Amino acid sequence: MDILNLIVGLFMIGIGFLVKSAPDLIAGYNTMSKDKKKNVDIEGLSTFMRNGLITIGLSIIIGYYLFKWIGFTMIANSMILIVTLIGATILVINAQKFDHNKTKKTKLTYSILGLVFLFVIGLITYGFIPSKTIYSNDKIRFSGMYGFEISIGEIENVELSNELPTIIMRTNGFSFGNIKKGFFNLDKFGKSRLLIHSDLFPYLIMTKNNGDKIIINFKDKIETEKTFNKIKTMIDK
Repeated sequence: MDILNLIVGLFMIGIGFLVKSAPDLIAGYNTMSKDKKKNVDIEGLSTFMRNGLITIGLSIIIGYYLFKWIGFTMIANSMILIVTLIGATILVINAQKFDHNKTKKTKLTYSILGLVFLFVIGLITYGFIPSKTIYSNDKIRFSGMYGFEISIGEIENVELSNELPTIIMRTNGFSFGNIKKGFFNLDKFGKSRLLIHSDLFPYLIMTKNNGDKIIINFKDKIETEKTFNKIKTMIDK
């Protein structure tokens, strides 16, 4: 199960129900003067926004699993971006018919679209932020999206490899181009945690005491090697 798609889809559905019960949350409408609000069919607008957001949420969830099932993994991994941007554009264009002010096509139109774009761009930007490695006496923490903390006692082995096992499918993670963060099924290791920032080797492979694999690399191979050396030193102490 891909939790990210599920969370974003359910978030959209929840927002849909919320704007129906609390129309003042609708961007653009909430900043209008009382006189201008009188010229907005808020009952129709809130119903339209609810239905639209619920449709976007369901499309993200269903679309992801549908495209993954038929083998179009790249499209499946991009469902949040594709559905949200297309859905938001349709919502904004059609929402204008509920605004009967002479100055329509202004705040109500572009505020909604702007917020949705910011949400999507923010999510993608967060995924692109490189993970940082923070060391303490007996723990290592990797920051950023799908970051995690692991204690030295949990690590059975650490090694460098010039090859990344073939990724069969993403189970719960962020995937955009060469960046892979989260949990993926690999042909050799099964379900593994990845923090892959580029397609450049080497890859740092940590094996936990329970056999689980963690594979990490950075855009700079020197940083990957330094991380390996530091973890190796901590293990050998």
